[in-house]
Amino acid sequence: MTKRKRKEEDGPDGSREARDAGEGTLTGTRGADAQDVDAETEDVTSELDELNGKWLRALADLDNYRKRVERDRHRWSAAAREEIILDLLDVVDNFERALACEDPDGDSEGGSLREGVELILKHMTDILRKHGVTPIVTRACEFDPNLHEAVGHVESTGHDPDHIVEETQRGYLLGDRLLRCSKVIVSK
Repeated sequence: MTKRKRKEEDGPDGSREARDAGEGTLTGTRGADAQDVDAETEDVTSELDELNGKWLRALADLDNYRKRVERDRHRWSAAAREEIILDLLDVVDNFERALACEDPDGDSEGGSLREGVELILKHMTDILRKHGVTPIVTRACEFDPNLHEAVGHVESTGHDPDHIVEETQRGYLLGDRLLRCSKVIVSK
């Protein structure tokens, strides 16, 4: 038998005698039972409110966790992408250096080997451009420490002070973020 049924059978003082005492006592018992039901309803309602609050907090925590995992995944993906692109930029630099060298025979054209290197370089720069990598323009620019790294200074009458005279290594942007700064020589 449950506590509730026992309370219904027992009187307000908990004895079975009160139940058997007559109608007047039974009416008093019904009032006490209504109070018990009201108290129990309030307890259940408060417990339900508490559990509902916990459930809503857990749901919000889960949503925040999903967002954090997605943000971390994008950050790790971007970091891995940048690492690969930086390695490829070293290869692009080497191709550009190879093309800047003159042929020992004095032939500036270089023949089919030069054409092959030019095609490979063009293909690599097209792939990088497709993935949002763009070179930083340094020709006739003022020195910007956010985009350029000064590796030297020279006296120059043909350039304004703090302007780039020569680029020693090309810099690149990935979208609007700096991937690698340009190494430049700046006029005094």
